[in-house]
Amino acid sequence: MIAAVLVTHNSAQFLPELLASIAAQSVAPDMIIAVDDNSTDNTIQLLQDFGVEILPSESKATDITTRIAQNFVQGVNRAGDRGAEIVILGDHDDIWEPDRVEHQRDFMLSHPEIALVASDGTTTSGHTLRSTFPVPPNFNGMNRDQQWRYAAKHSIATGGASALRPKALSTIEVPAGWLHDRWWSLRAVRESCMAVDTHVVISYRISQAQQVGLDTGEQHNRIRWAIKKISQAPLTWKKMKDISSLLQQTR
Repeated sequence: MIAAVLVTHNSAQFLPELLASIAAQSVAPDMIIAVDDNSTDNTIQLLQDFGVEILPSESKATDITTRIAQNFVQGVNRAGDRGAEIVILGDHDDIWEPDRVEHQRDFMLSHPEIALVASDGTTTSGHTLRSTFPVPPNFNGMNRDQQWRYAAKHSIATGGASALRPKALSTIEVPAGWLHDRWWSLRAVRESCMAVDTHVVISYRISQAQQVGLDTGEQHNRIRWAIKKISQAPLTWKKMKDISSLLQQTR
């Protein structure tokens, strides 16, 4: 069984295109679950009209990164409780390619050892996700330690273009301060169940409304990047401890 899990917040501007692209899939997901984070626009009505199961966010986190991750964990847990074996992850403002569900389903069925597959996408700025977050062409053929050395330093998965087999990971819980896709990819690498896929499955929207994503890292401005890194020093220390714990769990 396949579930699509979305996280929404005041998403009415983008949802019609996203939902239309899900409706146009060559293979439809068996269920669609949306974790809604206190939308005040027409988001809920749009989801209801499409037959989406809507869960109010249970997250109490105040920082947006932790909150988004916890919302996705909530949605994936719900999908698992309802019998989903494969979960297609979706951002609220992307557009799915017509063969997305079919391709990621077939990929995971043909690679039963894989818990997380990170596929590619095009962006509204004319690039690809993989050109923004490059991965060595032979990544899937590397051993675990080689993959880890790369993944620990570079983002290799964009959540909106990824699919997850939750039961293939030891846990899907995400520590505070981490985005779900970053943490899940690190855990999957350490548990030898991560794959990178070059197939384009989404059109990734870049907009000023994004809370996190390709256009929120300040990579283009070195001064802002440095200021951001300095402000994040306490969080960076915590993340180092989280990684140390992960390494100890997966020796």
